[in-house]
Amino acid sequence: MLISEIIEATNGKLLNGHLDDQVNGFTQDTRVIQPGNLYIPLVGIKDGHDYIPQAFKNGATATLTSHPIEDDVHNVILVEDTMKALGDLARYVRVHSHAKVVGITGSAGKTSTKDMIASVISQQYTTLKTQGNFNNNIGLPLTILRYNGEEVMVIEMGMNHLEEIDYLTKIALPDIAAITNIGTAHIGELGSRENILQAKMEIIHGMNHGTLVVNNDNDLLSTVHPEGISLKTIGIESDADLKATDIILNEDMSSFRVKVDGQDYGVRVYVPGVHFIFNALIAIQVGLLLDIPMEKCIKGIETFELTKNRNDILTLDRHIRVIDGTYNANLDSMKSSIDVLSGYAGRKIAVLGDMLELGDYEETLHRAVGAHLLKKNIDLVLTVGPAARYISDEVNKAKPGLAYHFDDNASLSAYLQECLEENDVVLVKASNGMHLKEVINDLKENN
Repeated sequence: MLISEIIEATNGKLLNGHLDDQVNGFTQDTRVIQPGNLYIPLVGIKDGHDYIPQAFKNGATATLTSHPIEDDVHNVILVEDTMKALGDLARYVRVHSHAKVVGITGSAGKTSTKDMIASVISQQYTTLKTQGNFNNNIGLPLTILRYNGEEVMVIEMGMNHLEEIDYLTKIALPDIAAITNIGTAHIGELGSRENILQAKMEIIHGMNHGTLVVNNDNDLLSTVHPEGISLKTIGIESDADLKATDIILNEDMSSFRVKVDGQDYGVRVYVPGVHFIFNALIAIQVGLLLDIPMEKCIKGIETFELTKNRNDILTLDRHIRVIDGTYNANLDSMKSSIDVLSGYAGRKIAVLGDMLELGDYEETLHRAVGAHLLKKNIDLVLTVGPAARYISDEVNKAKPGLAYHFDDNASLSAYLQECLEENDVVLVKASNGMHLKEVINDLKENN
């Protein structure tokens, strides 16, 4: 990208340098700068402007800055706000690209659905996708700035509050958007599921016509009828444009059948859980919208790889299996993971910590997890965290002694290792801030 183009994109002013110089990459992190990069100093807990000298030392050829600096060697571009400039750069790249853009959001399943969609699309087109969960006002623009001529970009969009996806979608300008579900994640900030729906529906604000794909089994998504946007639905229980039938759920995979243009197809998903069938349906529907033959869509589903820490399965000594769900948790993902656990043979142990950011709904939603556990064939429940105590309490009200609560991860981990038996299956799940990865690491070390 030429310096002149960066100035055009950001409405910046060249303090020093040459308009026809070129940068070959973008980063806000001096630790990963490559020679020829543009450094974008962001202001957070630390002020990225303090690291501009280090950026140049590490090979940056240019920098943005929100205040004048003395430098007569490098390209220095003055902008009003470096965070805004990051978004402006990404929008410029998106507008000048020839790529189709698929945007994904939802209360749960965004990342795994993104991975599945990208796997389907890559069967026919060169594909750029969001790495990990780089789905916020920093991660999304940085994803687009990695664009290198790919035919399709698959972009994940996350939010904590209203108007955040509105900002992201107006950078990404999706041609196709997908909403996985409307649950309770971030309900503490947004106040109601209806407000969560409003926040997620902001994804269509950046669309010029295009198509929205939604899960019609979700009570709130089944009510949406966006103006000026085509709507495609997927489902299992409800009527939908793409509906899974003849579902078979196994310990390590699932299968289903789906009818497309009057022809019946069998699909296998090599990750357990009915929620991955919903994800697969969304991915197939997106593939069909991009004119990818059904055979290639199926291959993409059957070969996709899940982002790490998204319910990874570890096998320890004595054939003990551990489901690692420590990356994050909300009511929907908790229920889905418990459903997966309940499908295993052997003794089933649920190790659960707090779901964070629930506000006034904290007790109600943790007790809902406890109520769901009681519907499943779970043999032992171990909880940790002030809110997770409600889970144990709810379980023990109906089945005294089935659940045990611990004050910290260390004591829970010690108890778990003492009681493990051959062929046990253990689910470990909580919001990332509960650090239950410590329990996973203890299990590995003592394996």
